[in-house]
Amino acid sequence: IATLVNTREKPIKTEKQLRAIQRVGQAVNLAVERFAAVGEAMADDNPEIRMEMYDACKDARAAGAMIEQMCDIGSDFESGQLQTYADRSGMVRAARALVPTVTRILLLADTVVVKQLLTAKER
Repeated sequence: IATLVNTREKPIKTEKQLRAIQRVGQAVNLAVERFAAVGEAMADDNPEIRMEMYDACKDARAAGAMIEQMCDIGSDFESGQLQTYADRSGMVRAARALVPTVTRILLLADTVVVKQLLTAKER
């Protein structure tokens, strides 16, 4: 995320830079998708957190998709122009949206783990 935010301060000059930014955005979204899938699997097994976990996963996916979309960069190399559709402040907002949703998922997962540990200790 920091790389994406800092990249917006410098002009994009090459096709290689464009592809790198797109790959980073895609990688962030893919990582969020995988993380949310694990959270949803945990929610399926634990009805006490199910709805809250599903909401957190939905919000995380939306934030990840927003980051990928902000990294979607169009180019017109024939005319020598590069057009970015993402701005620095938008990337910061997207990152700020992602962090609390991931934190919520982690806290809910920790709640389940603590309950499992307490149950195992009582046996």
